[in-house]
Amino acid sequence: MEVIEKQKKDARITIRFSRPEMDILNSKITEAGYKSAGAFIRDYVAHGKVKPKVGVEVVQIARELMNLASLINAERPNSELLEKVKHIAHINMGGAA
Repeated sequence: MEVIEKQKKDARITIRFSRPEMDILNSKITEAGYKSAGAFIRDYVAHGKVKPKVGVEVVQIARELMNLASLINAERPNSELLEKVKHIAHINMGGAA
């Protein structure tokens, strides 16, 4: 994995958008998982594309799936596996852990 050194952002640029252009930009920012327009635009300028961001929910679901795999490998009872699957589905639907 490439390590990127954090740099101070001391240069500033102002861009003016029409309302429809701003709506499109906001939509693309949200779709890619970015929280700020600056980060989205910097990634696009530096790399010619944006890197989709992984949300906290995705990380939590991945962790729960690893736990489920461990339960399967440990040959836990089907009822316990089913409860874990239900828990993961609940998280996926927006429920808290």
